[in-house]
Amino acid sequence: MTQKEKMITRGQLFCFMIQAQIGVGILSLPFKLNEAAKGGGALSVLIAGIITQIVIILLWVLLKNFPGLNLFTICLKLGGPIIGRVLIIAYISYFVLLGSNIMFSAVEVLQRWILQSTPRWAILTLFSIMTLYLAREKLTVLARFYTLATVLFVPLILFVSYGLTQAHFEFMLPLLENGFWNVVKGAQESTKSMYGFEMMMIVYPLSEGTNKQKLMTISLASGFVTLLYVFVVSTCLMVFNSEQIKIMPEPVIYLVKSLNFYIVDRADILFLPIWAITLVCSIVSYCYAASIGLSVLFSRKSHKHFAPFVKIISFMIALAPVTPAGVHLFDTAANYAAYVFIAGLSMVLLMISLFMKRKPGGLA
Repeated sequence: MTQKEKMITRGQLFCFMIQAQIGVGILSLPFKLNEAAKGGGALSVLIAGIITQIVIILLWVLLKNFPGLNLFTICLKLGGPIIGRVLIIAYISYFVLLGSNIMFSAVEVLQRWILQSTPRWAILTLFSIMTLYLAREKLTVLARFYTLATVLFVPLILFVSYGLTQAHFEFMLPLLENGFWNVVKGAQESTKSMYGFEMMMIVYPLSEGTNKQKLMTISLASGFVTLLYVFVVSTCLMVFNSEQIKIMPEPVIYLVKSLNFYIVDRADILFLPIWAITLVCSIVSYCYAASIGLSVLFSRKSHKHFAPFVKIISFMIALAPVTPAGVHLFDTAANYAAYVFIAGLSMVLLMISLFMKRKPGGLA
């Protein structure tokens, strides 16, 4: 296969980034934002979207300085054979942890709503089989599947849109009821739900277009996710008042379940399987990234033989939390890891690359 055949198009890159970003967080985001920002939840999402765009631009600058290299090969370039491999192992651990956290959260939601009697290990096994089947494939195959799965956003948006028939805009007012500072604090919760844009550091060198075109595509994908989150959060805040949302851990599912479609008794039974396909894409992205990291670490051309190992580790990690304290610790560890590896370590790599670029013959 030629290098050109391995590249994904800008449209596929757009769909890939959308699927990587949208995950479990969208279901519970209105509940979390109601606690912090109340009616200003939509403003929190917009602030989070702006923060995400800034981070995307900074990551783009890093990638632009190393044409044709992904995150792992950049680590080797900047850190050398020893420190570089340590960084690769750290990033692999991060991708495995985030993928496990998404899979665990998805299973919890499914068990609460439609699979109450099904043991967790059985649902995790099904997710692992589905994601392993895809994660072993080349990026072009993933991109095609993600593009096809993007069509499923149409029924998801239509389900939520139907809730506008019961909307009361006054439920959101005043927008700054809890104060602007709490709106900013709500942006922190929103940012957690938008993780996945760091996948650009893996797929960027294998996508078509100039650097500016790639940045525009990734920014548009992040903008789409931000607007979708604003729409979902605003709809939930307008359908349910603040006191009602306080007792709804997943307001989006409550919204869909409460709707009367006449021919469908429980619309959430249709909504959740469609939403699960998006979750599969998100989990696959992290598994694929970790497998690519292992292939670079061990100097192998293909990542497909490392994907089963990644899925076994992810399965074991997702199976581990059994108590509320363990679940909270797992979720907290995943959130702090995202701060460290996206906002911390990646920015350190960027600063090192800019410093080396200024030195005569630094990155040549």
